[in-house]
Amino acid sequence: MTDFSQIAADYLAGQAERDATADVEIAKMKSLLLLHFKAHGIATIEIRFDGYGDSGAIEQTTFFGADGKVVDCPDIAVAREGRDDAKLASLLEDFAYEVLERHHDGWEINDGGFGELLIDVAEENFQLDCNLRFTSYNSHSTEF
Repeated sequence: MTDFSQIAADYLAGQAERDATADVEIAKMKSLLLLHFKAHGIATIEIRFDGYGDSGAIEQTTFFGADGKVVDCPDIAVAREGRDDAKLASLLEDFAYEVLERHHDGWEINDGGFGELLIDVAEENFQLDCNLRFTSYNSHSTEF
């Protein structure tokens, strides 16, 4: 006989372990990104995403300098512990997908979700705003 309570407990334990691993990876990536964006005068970053129908993507990433003007992402390679070097823009995109997966798993499924990840580099503040879509309806049945 299958012990469903044990299966559920094992699943939840595994999920907690995956979440903890993701949190550590996100913290490492945050530090690395902040280091490089500060060094290159990037003050703010806006990352817009949209997904639905089992597909989703980063739609737009905009970088702002300290004066509030749009600037280009520095075209540099970043050394990562235990991994191949990656371009800074690619690392930022990987970070955004990791954050979405961690905090809004399934944001691209069915009706999907959209929003933005805002990074205030100077304040070291990260804010994820996610709007989840859903289909709803009201049913009525009248017997007379």
